[in-house]
Amino acid sequence: MRHGDGRAVWREPTAYLLMATAMVAPFDVNVVGPALPTIAETFGLSDARTGLIITMFAIPGIFAGPVIGMLADRYGRRRVVIPCLLIYGLAGVGILAVNTFVAVLALRFVQGLVGGSILASLALTVVGDIYDGPTQNTVMGMTSASITVTAALAPAIGGALAAIAWDAPFAIYGLSVVVAGAVYLWLEEPVRETDSTLDLAYLREALRTVPTRPALGLYGANFASFALYFGGVLTAVSFLLNDTYGLGSGRIGSLITAAMLVSAVVAILNGRFVRIATEQQLISVGFVAYGIGLVGTWSAGSAAGVLGALVFFGIGHGLVLPSVASALAGLAPTKFRGGVMSLRTSLVLASQAVAPPLFTVPAVMIGYSTVLLTAGCLALVGGIGALFALQYR
Repeated sequence: MRHGDGRAVWREPTAYLLMATAMVAPFDVNVVGPALPTIAETFGLSDARTGLIITMFAIPGIFAGPVIGMLADRYGRRRVVIPCLLIYGLAGVGILAVNTFVAVLALRFVQGLVGGSILASLALTVVGDIYDGPTQNTVMGMTSASITVTAALAPAIGGALAAIAWDAPFAIYGLSVVVAGAVYLWLEEPVRETDSTLDLAYLREALRTVPTRPALGLYGANFASFALYFGGVLTAVSFLLNDTYGLGSGRIGSLITAAMLVSAVVAILNGRFVRIATEQQLISVGFVAYGIGLVGTWSAGSAAGVLGALVFFGIGHGLVLPSVASALAGLAPTKFRGGVMSLRTSLVLASQAVAPPLFTVPAVMIGYSTVLLTAGCLALVGGIGALFALQYR
C-alpha cells in the first residue's frame, strides 16, 4: 500500500496505466451514439432497432459486472483486467469485418460482458489496492477525471469518424488492445490478503465484512448521480436545448462537453479536497451542486445560461464520482474489493438503462423544464439533508 500526501503520484507510471485502462471504458456508448443515424441508414433500420446497439451492450454488464469483480478477487487483478481489455478491444474492432446487423449486435453483446464500466470499476479497484490516504483520493480523482474526459470527447470523435464510414468509430476500440499490452508489461499485481473462493461462503463473508448502512448509502448516491447525468443532462437537457433554443446536435454536444470537462478538473483535485472535508461531505456538496445546476437549466433563459448552469452540475459530478469510488474502496478489505466495486458497475449500467425514461416520460405531460426543476429540487434537498445529518451524527 502506497501512502503519502498525493503529490508524488504524478510521477508514477502505475497511476497513468490505471488512467489508460479507465480511459478506454467510456468509448462503450459515447463514441457509438453519433454513428447511430448512419448505421440506421446503412442497414435500413428504424431508430428503435438501431438503438439495440446501445441496449445489447448495457444489459450483459449489469449481470456480468459482479461476477468479473469476484473473479478479480479470486484470481488477481491482472489476470482479469488483461483479458477484459483484449476481448473488449478485439470484439469492437471485429465489427469492421462484419456486414450484417445481427453480427454487429452479437459483437456488442460480447463487448458488454467485459468492457465499459466494468473496466472502469476494475481500474478503480486497483487504485484502492495500491494506494492509501490522500494519495488514494488523488489517484481516484485522476482516474475519474480520465473517464470524464473520454466521455466528454467521445461523441465528437465518434461523430467525426462516422462521417467517414458507419463502422469507422469501432476502430477506436483498438486502443484497448494497446492498453492491454501496456498493462501486461508494466502493471504489477497488487498484493492481496488471501485467495477467495467463488461460493456462498464468499458472499456470506463479504456481507458480514462490509458495513451495510454505509454501503447502501454510497451505492444509492452512485445510482442517483449517474441517473441525473444520463437522464438529466444527456437526455433531458439535450431535448431542452433542441426544443426550446433550437440547437442542433453538434452545438448540444459541444455545450455538454464544455460543462463536463469542468468535472474532470474538479475530480483531479479530489486529493486536495479530502484534506479539508470527508468523502461523505464532498458527496453531499456534490448533490447540492447537482441541484443548483439542474434548477439553473430551468431558469436559464438562454443556451448560454444553460451552459452556466451545467458548470455547477459538472462541479458536482467531479466531487461525487471519485469520492464515492474511494469511499467504497475503503469499505471493503482487499479480498472483497473487486466484488464491491463491480456492484457499483452494475448500478451505473442500470441507471444508464432506466434514467432516460424517468425524464422523458413525465416530460410529455409537464415539459423538460419542469422535470429538470423537480430533479434539481430533489438533489438539493438530498444534498442539504445529508450535510445536516453528517453534522449532527
